[in-house]
Amino acid sequence: MELATPRLRLCALEPAGLRALLGGVAAPGARWARGYPLDGSLVAAAMQLERLDAGADRGPFGLFHILVREAGDLVVGDIGFHGAPDELGIVSIGFGIVPAARHRGYAAEALRTVLDWALGRPEVRAVCADTDLVHLDSQRVLVSAGMRLAAAEGDRKLYEIQAS
Repeated sequence: MELATPRLRLCALEPAGLRALLGGVAAPGARWARGYPLDGSLVAAAMQLERLDAGADRGPFGLFHILVREAGDLVVGDIGFHGAPDELGIVSIGFGIVPAARHRGYAAEALRTVLDWALGRPEVRAVCADTDLVHLDSQRVLVSAGMRLAAAEGDRKLYEIQAS
């Protein structure tokens, strides 16, 4: 599956792509920006594979590479769901961009695109994300994509957006 914006391509990683990512290997023809994969990318890929290997059906709610078109489809980060929506229709999301590609709007653009896609699906009632209290850039991205602060607990902030 692929989602697109004028500047970005968001390409879903299938199990083989997740395994390659964990092995530090780019897919044939893919180019990774310096600093990719991020630690969070590896955690997300491992979590996805663990669930898939246990027989969980994530459906289309997986991990997507964020590719910048003007840079020749360079992978600058990823965005993805932590699994399929739960019984209440809530799905959790996370994202990361390599340091050299930050502050260019890529994360917010990717997040808006994925949120629009998810919130348009009948099984999704809400999307949530959490971040460390000190990650102000991530908080700005979440707000700029239309998410609102739902709770602050300890050193974490929880953001959400409801389907209309």
